[in-house]
Amino acid sequence: MAEVLSQQEIDQLLSGINTGSIQEEELTSIGKHKEIQDYDFRRPTRVSKDQLKTIRTLHESFAELFGFYLASKLQTMVTIDLLAVDQLRYSEYVLSISNPSCIYIFEILETEGRAVFEMTPELVFTSVERLLGGGGTQPTQVRPITPIEQRIMRPVVMHALESLTNAWKPIYTLSFELTGFESNPDFVQIAPASEIVIVVSFEIKIKEDSYMMNICYPSYALEDVIAKLNVQYFSTVVKNKNKDASKRAIQRHLAHTPMDVRVVLGTSQLTIRELLELEEGDVLRLDTQIDDDIPIYLRDRLKFYGRPGIVDDRIAIKITQEATDETK
Repeated sequence: MAEVLSQQEIDQLLSGINTGSIQEEELTSIGKHKEIQDYDFRRPTRVSKDQLKTIRTLHESFAELFGFYLASKLQTMVTIDLLAVDQLRYSEYVLSISNPSCIYIFEILETEGRAVFEMTPELVFTSVERLLGGGGTQPTQVRPITPIEQRIMRPVVMHALESLTNAWKPIYTLSFELTGFESNPDFVQIAPASEIVIVVSFEIKIKEDSYMMNICYPSYALEDVIAKLNVQYFSTVVKNKNKDASKRAIQRHLAHTPMDVRVVLGTSQLTIRELLELEEGDVLRLDTQIDDDIPIYLRDRLKFYGRPGIVDDRIAIKITQEATDETK
């Protein structure tokens, strides 16, 4: 927004021009160095650059999670790189999809919207071949994948959606449900043709071969979520998440920390003379009765009361109650 001058500042400028202390050329040069950005009204911007950066960070986490899974399932080296996060019209995205393709449609349960998980047929053929124990060879002719191949790939796609859910958790809890499959992009209608969609593009490298994979979200399906996609919020959530992780780690280490436990069966008072005259076989009377609960100390702090006994030929004590301010 342009800065609005006060009446006093306007008067000062006019006075400066009249007196010659300010030249008109100086006024006309104001604003020349401001950066002017083009705006395409045919492709309105629904998501800011900061929000796109956050989406990129989330899906880099997804790429790492899903890459580990694919490497273990395909028993070979797999890397997934995020190439771009773009926003464009849905009609433009559909035109960019090859025919035939492998398009998995899933619902975003929290927003009642639908999205697309798209893989190239070459990626699916290679994955199916390796899942069945082969070397990942390609068919000689381009063709749609068969129902059997779809069934083989379904667990892989389900796990991809699970990894996607985990990637979104720091910002928003989203649940994804696989609902359909299409090989012809013209039959996939998750949004109006003019609707702006967010397309996240990945490159999957299996050994020396590279394949493309895309995730497409309609912007209207993520309106409430996108409102939270700013760097400050994301960094705060991640910071809190790291705090929780540190807390759990400390608790885990404390759980295995040894601590001395001391049980006092009773006490007795003796004079110095009586102590010096003690001999083997003498009996000392304690101040506790046979049916009294005896105190249990953790280090030097009273925590419980219990009853002594023997378990498996070993001296033991059974905790009967926790020490409170009233019982201490």
